[in-house]
Amino acid sequence: MLSLQPAPLLRDDHWHPGRALHEACEMQFAILAEAEADVLGRLLAYFAQLQLVPRWLEVNRVGNDLLVQLRQPGLTPHRAEVIARKMRSQVSVFSVELERAPVP
Repeated sequence: MLSLQPAPLLRDDHWHPGRALHEACEMQFAILAEAEADVLGRLLAYFAQLQLVPRWLEVNRVGNDLLVQLRQPGLTPHRAEVIARKMRSQVSVFSVELERAPVP
């Protein structure tokens, strides 16, 4: 017979606002993608969906590729990694590197 275990009263919530505020930092993204007209808009849409505007953004065209670098404050490393994974899933994106931005 199947035995059901009761669910714990409290679960660790990685999206809990208190935890997010404690772990939030400025994250830096470096994205290499094909130089297509809609790539930049699709990449920035991930931040727009969260009502975020990057603090710093630089885009350079190198031949047929785009190098997009941006810094976004207020992200937890976990949330930044989720955004990076979504970016990597796009066909026209070759690579996404993610790291904590250096503190000035």
